[in-house]
Amino acid sequence: MRDVAVIGVGCTEFGEHWSTSFRDLFVTAGALALEDAGISGEKIDALYVGNMSAGRFVEQEHIGALIADYAGLASNHVPSTRVEAACASGGLAFRQAV
Repeated sequence: MRDVAVIGVGCTEFGEHWSTSFRDLFVTAGALALEDAGISGEKIDALYVGNMSAGRFVEQEHIGALIADYAGLASNHVPSTRVEAACASGGLAFRQAV
């Protein structure tokens, strides 16, 4: 087993973002996390996405790969995983990642 660490975090502002696209919300949070960590996307080993409502709100269920593509990680063959656990989706994504 190898050591795992969270070295950066990013979060968009809480609230209603009806004029902001799904893509922009995820890419902004990811860019903030990379900036916080002081690294580039080439250093990412895996992507875990916790989401319970993409299918309902943006009619897209396959969001792990979609976000990896939006963020430029797909070209580096970074594996992506989407987990769903209702309101605990983010926590479960973290648990699976570490």
